[in-house]
Amino acid sequence: MTRSTSTRVEPFGRAARALWGLDEDLVFLNHGSFGAVPLELLERASSLRRELERNPVDGVWRSAVPGLRRVAAQVAAFVGSDPACTGFVVNATAGINAVLGSLALAPGDEVLHLDHGYNAIWQTLRELARRRGIVPIRVPLALPVGDPNALVEAFMAAASTRTKLIVLDQITSPTALVLPSAALVAAAAARGIEVVIDGAHAPGMLERPAAESPALAWTGNLHKWPCALRGCAVLSVREDMAARVHPPVISHFLDEGFSAEFDWQGTVDPTPWLLAGEAIAFMDRFGGWPIVRARNHDLATRMHAMLCARLGVEPISPLDGSWLGSMATVRLPEPLQPRPGAPTPEQVQAKLLERARIELPILDFAGVRYLRISCHVYNEAAEYEPLADAVLELAARA
Repeated sequence: MTRSTSTRVEPFGRAARALWGLDEDLVFLNHGSFGAVPLELLERASSLRRELERNPVDGVWRSAVPGLRRVAAQVAAFVGSDPACTGFVVNATAGINAVLGSLALAPGDEVLHLDHGYNAIWQTLRELARRRGIVPIRVPLALPVGDPNALVEAFMAAASTRTKLIVLDQITSPTALVLPSAALVAAAAARGIEVVIDGAHAPGMLERPAAESPALAWTGNLHKWPCALRGCAVLSVREDMAARVHPPVISHFLDEGFSAEFDWQGTVDPTPWLLAGEAIAFMDRFGGWPIVRARNHDLATRMHAMLCARLGVEPISPLDGSWLGSMATVRLPEPLQPRPGAPTPEQVQAKLLERARIELPILDFAGVRYLRISCHVYNEAAEYEPLADAVLELAARA
């Protein structure tokens, strides 16, 4: 893996923002949505693209394709997957689409998806139902959570003899919960049910997330916590599935092996994928990924507890952070909850940005309105107190 040449350990918090291009007055607490690319990586991308353009045939065909295989091996070591069964996709949604499109699902086959799951994947299942007659089923998981067995019990209660597949978010997007995916994979296997893991947020938040369980497939975004260029995600499959799973775009190398198919998905800009290893190595300047993960998790745990206390709301997961990674979701005060005539989540989000220059998502889940915070190396505790102030002010005006 390409390593940082700097021996200096950068400080966390506000001082680290100089490495990113974020607006100086912006309180950016929404890394979880689209990430944020370091300036250094943007410059590397510009340089690499100019290099590729010196001879596009040589750059894209002769150099990039073998280069992608080397970088895929670096990324596989980071996420804990088999390099031969690991390839790039543009995002985790594309990875899930590739797997679902490759499986021999028949009319009447049930596919289970958690109600906390990513909406784009639920929409994919709805479209698959229209095209192929599968039966997508949403599995509810009540809040607050606490019992680690609750997830397995919910899915096993919803499963039937027609259930063929479970699609599970390793870390939920709306509720920011780190789910016990290994326990679910084991329970599902005992019932003859396969599991596909949507680990969109997992790289950089969890250690070797693809190795957590022997799922049929796992996919994760590198543009989120590893701060890679957007359009950079990875898909890995179990060895016995490698010949059966094809990329979302079928191109020249169909049936010539997993790596051959995924390394060439038609003409694309290979820059985000080629720089994935450098994005991962960028965090070396903060002491390395174990330190970064631990620090971000500690900040998320503390800010989760602080916001629940300041806003006077009950937490949706234990305050010890046992269900958290580098994000946390907090219920909004009662005056900001959905009701006739109330502002939409987008309007509340816009008001926070306009009045306090705070960027973070506001979302409705199961009839309740929440905010979700992200914690990365450039964030610090002092940024979350103004968030509490701004939310309380909006609640008072409401």
